[in-house]
Amino acid sequence: MDEPIKILGVDDRPKNLLALEAVLEELDICFVKAHSGQEALEYVFRQEFALILLDVQMPEMDGFETASLIRSNKRSEHIPIIFVTAISFEKKHVFKGYDVSAVDYLFKPIDPNILRSKVKVFIELFRQKEKLKKKALELEQANLQILEQQKALKKSEIRFRTAFDQSFQFMAILDVKGKVLELNDLSCKACGSTEKKMIGRYLWDTWQFKDQEEKTALKHHIEKAAKDESTNDETVFYNEKGAKLAILRTISPVKDEFGRVIHISVQCQDITERKRAEEEKLMLETQLRQAQKMEALGTLAGGIAHDFNNILSVIFGYTDMARRRLSDNSPVHTHLSKIFSAAERARDLVKQILGFTRQTEIAKVPFQPSLLVKETIKLLRASIPATIQIQADIDPKCGWISADPTQFHQILLNLCTNAYHAMEYTGGRIDISLYETRVDESELSKNKDLLPGQYARLSVRDTGTGMDKDILEKIFDPYFTTKEIGKGTGMGLSIVHGIVKRHKGFILVESIAGEGSVFHIHFPIIKEKTSVEVSSPTIIPKGLGKICLIDDEPDFLEMAQDMMKTLGYEVIVIQNSFDALKLFQKNPEQFDLAVTDQIMPGMTGMDLALKMLEIRPGFPIILCTGYSQNLTKEKIRKAGLKEMLFKPLVVEDLSKAIQKALESEST
Repeated sequence: MDEPIKILGVDDRPKNLLALEAVLEELDICFVKAHSGQEALEYVFRQEFALILLDVQMPEMDGFETASLIRSNKRSEHIPIIFVTAISFEKKHVFKGYDVSAVDYLFKPIDPNILRSKVKVFIELFRQKEKLKKKALELEQANLQILEQQKALKKSEIRFRTAFDQSFQFMAILDVKGKVLELNDLSCKACGSTEKKMIGRYLWDTWQFKDQEEKTALKHHIEKAAKDESTNDETVFYNEKGAKLAILRTISPVKDEFGRVIHISVQCQDITERKRAEEEKLMLETQLRQAQKMEALGTLAGGIAHDFNNILSVIFGYTDMARRRLSDNSPVHTHLSKIFSAAERARDLVKQILGFTRQTEIAKVPFQPSLLVKETIKLLRASIPATIQIQADIDPKCGWISADPTQFHQILLNLCTNAYHAMEYTGGRIDISLYETRVDESELSKNKDLLPGQYARLSVRDTGTGMDKDILEKIFDPYFTTKEIGKGTGMGLSIVHGIVKRHKGFILVESIAGEGSVFHIHFPIIKEKTSVEVSSPTIIPKGLGKICLIDDEPDFLEMAQDMMKTLGYEVIVIQNSFDALKLFQKNPEQFDLAVTDQIMPGMTGMDLALKMLEIRPGFPIILCTGYSQNLTKEKIRKAGLKEMLFKPLVVEDLSKAIQKALESEST
């Protein structure tokens, strides 16, 4: 078995040495205790130690004097010394310690973890040094054997040359000054030259470097090898084609039988693929964490949408019913209409949240973008600090586009938020413009999948920090962000890019580092200019029938019951899906229709509906939900349900859905 590595502890207090020994016990070392500087010198002049833990304050001979004497002896001059002291942390003490070549300081009381960590480093260094010594000894023995076996020299040369040239590593043999004596085939190929042209040149002049520091580092490592010191590090190398390679480099001295360094061995292993794999793994792990955050956000958004849409349903319902009882000229009617309009904006905000988490489908409608841009700018003025100005140049005659208004709104908010973050600490100006432009084929040369024509061009310009070329190439990549932690998910511009692409538009970006950025968003202009007119509530026809209304929200139940009663229906409200099923099982024919919420504790509305249909096939059922993550109208109709309504409910939609469901029952 190998002799355990020795650590020397020097302290005039035995208790301190016992404490050090206890902390280092688990490291599988031999801890030698010296109780004075003189005793320590006797040990180091006779034995080999990986590290000395030396107390500063000792009688007769203090730590500084002891360290100086250790360094003055060739046998012990190389042993690393860490001073252990309880004296105050003053520069004069630290400098004095470093003057006698101490490598570190540990201040009492010592953290055991820190002590173990530091000692582990020197243990490992000692092990590597011993390995290198062993390797050097093996090389020395090999050289002796070669000298003793003169008759087999040529054969050995051939074997060496074959192994040397066919090695998967870059290999070179240098003289002690760093000039090339031999290069293997792989090294010559990487340098784009022949061995003949390389012989006699300094190695640092044969390799391609893009950084002078790398060239200097190689020269320094070779100089250290000439002084009988090996080095092992990672660096970069550029081959004959200019491709950047990551390499693991080992530079070692080769000594003769007398211990003199006669050659220098250089071995480099190409670890480019391994480094790339590590980087890709790190990137995938980062993306996975971001995806998990987005998934959690989606779950949260769904819950918010469910609860918030129930609240909005109550606001929509009572506001609509109240204004229907008033004439259009009534001031109260006007107030209620404004409440209704505000509720619509809140509903759109919920759609925007769900759209961000991919829980809503695109609902394209024709609209004039200038109106929505102006509305969004009003919102931005209230949310962006006064240190940032907003200037708008909106052409009211800009043509119509077909898009999802909520997602169009989201694009402008995301771009302006990015612009704000670029000027958060310095202030500045955001310029927002919208106008119609003609895009010809020459401008779309880099976007071959797009068609020339008229486009609505939305531009957001900032006077912020700007971006360099490398960042510009990555800004639309998912999870890429330059913002500090907590200020970005790396998804904003990726989402903007996805929205624009789904609307058959395109994005142009201009940016100069230190001079700001501008994003140009293009949406195709449409010819048909039809939109849904916003008008006073229409007269809703009434109906007859008995409806079973199931929902776990009491306020929503009360509002929906009042709404259905105003439409002429008899309504039975039930707050629990299990109670509703029991009531239905007793007399399935007592109801003409069921309207059930989807998300309820214990049993979902879909499960309840399917059980009802098992009891009474063809029974008209309307599923009502605040959001739908997995269900669509097509899916619920295939399952036998008649309609699917999304909260918040509007009386027109509810009336139409009920009449349609009842008519399908009668046909």
